[in-house]
Amino acid sequence: MHIKKFTGPTVKEAIKAVKAEFGDDALILSTKRIQTGVYEVVASVDYDLTKPVDVDISKASESGNGAPASGHGPCDGDFAPAAIKDELKDLRELKEFCVSMMSQSRTRPAMIYTELEEEFARRGVDKTLAQKILMGAFKSVPREKTADTGYLKAYMREKMIEKIDVTDPLSSNRIVAFIGPPGVGKTTTIAKLAAIYSLRKKRSVALLTMDTYRIAAAEQLRVYGKIIGVPVEVARNAVELASFISLHRDKDLILIDTAGRARRNTEHIRELNDMHRVCPEIRFNLVLSSQARDSWLYETVKGFSVVPIDSLTFTKLDEADVYGPILNTMILARKPLAYITTGQRVPEDIELATKERLVHFCIPN
Repeated sequence: MHIKKFTGPTVKEAIKAVKAEFGDDALILSTKRIQTGVYEVVASVDYDLTKPVDVDISKASESGNGAPASGHGPCDGDFAPAAIKDELKDLRELKEFCVSMMSQSRTRPAMIYTELEEEFARRGVDKTLAQKILMGAFKSVPREKTADTGYLKAYMREKMIEKIDVTDPLSSNRIVAFIGPPGVGKTTTIAKLAAIYSLRKKRSVALLTMDTYRIAAAEQLRVYGKIIGVPVEVARNAVELASFISLHRDKDLILIDTAGRARRNTEHIRELNDMHRVCPEIRFNLVLSSQARDSWLYETVKGFSVVPIDSLTFTKLDEADVYGPILNTMILARKPLAYITTGQRVPEDIELATKERLVHFCIPN
């Protein structure tokens, strides 16, 4: 991005100078009178601040050397990692400058920008993500619409619906394993889905569990299975799991419960890798709590990305204060949202995620 100050006897004349040098794509950052008969306009051009950055958490470097993953990043060839860091640093500084100039202005659009940014913050949306959404909107809508809050919100909702992704993993996959840290509600989520597909959709379902660590974990799933009327198997390792999957090859759907273990637990990570190795057909859904903080969610996604995560589920929405972290995690992990749960009732308190509901969490009408 190139930023430059232009002066003229009037704001209109200064803007003419901007367009003469930068063209129609110039972004006006600020205008002010610096002395009698002299006005200053600060404008920018070149870089698109709203262009998405390709972030794949599953390919993040563990070495901490800052080198981009193959096929990612803004440049190809022999461009040095240090140069990439400098370029990204410059872009961040320029973006912050633009945001600062916007927020300091006393114009109606600037005040609306600040109000919307504060609303995103109250809803838990990551600051950088919120700024990207807002800058994209203010740059793209007609200039006269930048003072219309309703129009801006509608535009942002439309664009977010285009960008985010949701999925129903049970509609196209026969075997789905639910993984994640302890206490997020994996077993209850599986019971809800088993009840819906067995009792309401009349599909043949089998439940498998590899949670032999938690006291009475298998018994809890057996109780659910007995109530729903579906078989439940307990596998102590990946080999037994593969055997049970073969045993229930006639089933329409096999749901697998796994032990809730910390993301840095190497033994558990090895078990997940073994599951994927012996049965590549398994699809993995990562279950997370909507009560968790952003940093914990990001680290959890990264820790469990040793297996190919296909989708995310967020639980306990009834206990959360804000829902922005759901969007933040989806964007960072680049994974679709499958389900959200809103209570303990089986099977009532679970929903198939929709784009409209997710966007409403962040930008209400």
